[in-house]
Amino acid sequence: MGRERRFISVREAADFLSMSASGIRKKLDRGELPVVRVGRTVRIDLKTLTEQLEGQLQGVKGPR
Repeated sequence: MGRERRFISVREAADFLSMSASGIRKKLDRGELPVVRVGRTVRIDLKTLTEQLEGQLQGVKGPR
């Protein structure tokens, strides 16, 4: 049985959001993305990131 990962790297977050890694780092510096730091390693909480995205979508209307 595989275990679902909770934390992803900056590169993985960039791929997930179709952004550059530098764009992700800028968002991290501004506090716009959920981050966990372990020493110098940065990981992004995928569950919280997904919840943030879903929250943003709730205010968006669909096609007419």
